Order: sequence, then C-alpha cells, then structure tokens
Amino acid sequence: MKAIFILFNALLEALFILFYPIVYFILRLRNYLPAIKAEGKDTNKGILFHAASMGEVNSIRPLVLALLEKHPDTSICITTSTITGLKLAKGISPRISACLSVLDVPHLRKKQLSMINPGLICIIETEIWLNLLFWASLHNVPVLFLNARMSAKSFGKYIKLANLLRSLSKSIVEIHVQSEDDAKRFEKVFRKPVYNSGNLKYALKLNNYDQVKKRKEWGFVTDDFILCWGSSRPGEEALVLSILPHLLKLIPNLKLIIAIRHPQRTNEILGLFNQVPYRLYSSMVSDHAYEEIVLVVDCLGVLEQAYAICDLAIVGGSFFDFGGHNPLEPAYYAKAIIMGGYYQSCRDSVKRLLLGKGIVVSDNIKLEQDILLLVQNADLRISLGKNAKQVLLNNSLALEKQLHAIEGCLR
Repeated sequence: MKAIFILFNALLEALFILFYPIVYFILRLRNYLPAIKAEGKDTNKGILFHAASMGEVNSIRPLVLALLEKHPDTSICITTSTITGLKLAKGISPRISACLSVLDVPHLRKKQLSMINPGLICIIETEIWLNLLFWASLHNVPVLFLNARMSAKSFGKYIKLANLLRSLSKSIVEIHVQSEDDAKRFEKVFRKPVYNSGNLKYALKLNNYDQVKKRKEWGFVTDDFILCWGSSRPGEEALVLSILPHLLKLIPNLKLIIAIRHPQRTNEILGLFNQVPYRLYSSMVSDHAYEEIVLVVDCLGVLEQAYAICDLAIVGGSFFDFGGHNPLEPAYYAKAIIMGGYYQSCRDSVKRLLLGKGIVVSDNIKLEQDILLLVQNADLRISLGKNAKQVLLNNSLALEKQLHAIEGCLR
C-alpha cells in the first residue's frame, strides 16, 4: 500500500508542476495563494489544530481557550482551509498563530509542517488528508482526531481507502467522535481507539453582555419586545414580512432584527421592506433611541449580540430547504427559540433541544401562531430559554474529555 501511495504522490507532484500556472491563477483569484506558498510560525513542538472552516474553528474556540488557561506556555497554531475560517481563528486569542493550510501536495505539506514544527497534531471533524497523516507518521508526531464525524456518504468513500489509511495511521493516538454512528464508522476505517466524547459545539464560550446596556447601544428602549431572526435566507424575509402587520397590531411594542446570513443580499432585503420603517446596523449611532420597527443587520460578526439582547430568537435557514443554522447561540443566552422544519445540518442539536423542551419547531403556516404564543406567555418563553441553556450544560463534557486527551499527549 505504501508503494502505491508513493507512486500516487509522484504523480501528484508531476501534475502540480504541469498545471502550476492554472493552479496559481485560480488561487490568486480566490485570494488563496498561501495554499502554495506555505506559511507558518514555529510552535517549538507545540500544538497544531487543523480546522477546515468557520464551523470547525468555532467548535474548537473554547478548547483552545481552555488550553491557554491551563497550559499558558504551550504554543498553538491553527491552520484553516478558508479565508473566513482564518479570520475567525486569528480572533480567538493574540497568543496563538493562524495561517491558511497548504494543498495536500507532498512538498507543500512537508514545508509547512516543518515550519510549524508541531509536537502534536489535532485534526478537527473530517479533515482526513493523506500527506498530513504521512508526515506525522514519518516524524513520529502524535495525532488526535477531535470532534470527529463521518457521514454515511464519506464512510463509503473512506472505507475503500481503509488499507491505505491504516498504513498511514501509525501516529494516530485516539479518535474522539461526536456520536455512536461516527464511532462505528471510524473504527471500521482506522481500527484505532475511538471514543464517543460528544460534540464540542455544546461547549460554547461566547461573550457575556450587560443586556440593558447593549439594548440601549443598539437603539432599543426598555419596553421593546425584540424578535431576532438570525441568519435569514432567501424567502424567509418575505415570510416574516407577510405576518408582520398582524403581529404589530397585537404587539405594538414589537421590534424586529433581521440578521442576514449573506450581507451581499442587503439591497434585495431593503427592497422587500420599503413599506416598513427600517434602519441599517452599519449606519446606526450607538445609544440613540430609534423608532423604526425593523433593524437590518447588514454585516457579519454581531449575530451573538443580537441573540443576547432579543426576547425571542428565530433561527434562519430552516423555513426553506437550506438545512438550518446553529440554534445553540441563542440557547447559550437562554433565549426561547423557534426553528423551521429544515434543520438537517444541525439535526443533533435540534433533537437534543426538543428532548430537553428547549425549542419550538414551527413551519410557514403556524409561525405567526407560535410567535404570538411565546410573546403572550412569558412563563413559557422563559422556561424554553432556561431549558435550552440546560441542554448546553448537560452536553458540555465534550470539552473536558477532549482537553484530557490533549493533556495526555503533552505529558
């Protein structure tokens, strides 16, 4: 198997050289040239986390912060596969370094890993790269899979490469997965110690805000009932607009925050709301009381603040077939949550919240009814929020277990 892998790498290098001008052009267009230049700061046998994008980086944020607190002398580097993931990684702490991951071409992988010089590599979720594993095996650098998951579709692909992956897995110490299904799949592919440690996403470590002060900063007054629609997707703005007039008749102090998932859609959204008084977050003056009914959040990075100050959260991407977005952020702030029926991208979170009576799953027809119920029944609304927060607390052991695994490799 290793002979085949060596031949594969030789072919990969040849193709890289042959098509280098095209690769360079494409990566330059995408502002991703570091993928072939190789960047990285020497960690002096510290820890390398490889996390693909924003979701993976978000999931390890509390883990990285816990490591910095318990082991302040340990050097940490995060590599990501996207620009957005890189920006997020750099914002975790000034005490860590972060850079874009190179393509999984042998000489590029060797160059970057030699520059970073890790003593431990932590691979997050499903980032299985052959030359990353090969380098670790060659240099006896221990590897941990953390928050690992493998879909049935991915399993079908990886099981065909099982013999090759096992030949490259000498350095894999442990695999910590999110669920029993993931455990079964990883065991069949790697035949390494696998532990169902739970999902790091439940170990959220968001900012805590003075809600009275933050509401004032955002231009709201004490009596406003704030409904926040987070990460709205096409069709959802029109949906809330269709029920808004009737809601306002019954809830005269209602204010609506629309946090668009993709801010480039702002002009499209403003066209929809041209008959409703609205204001833009980007043109907002702090601490000024506004009378407009709708606040359109036309930038990224402030959704958690919107969830923190709202009275009721609606999680977007779930009323039309977009898979749904993360309901755990409003849960962190103990907010009552409404979500549509399209939540396949966060099925586990919604399932746990439903079991814990911490979320209402609605649809386009009964959304107005569900909103009114929670507005008019404060006890139910508060109970839902507390239950949602408790679900997070009940599933927060994933952080402790995976931190312990890292510490075991540091000894």
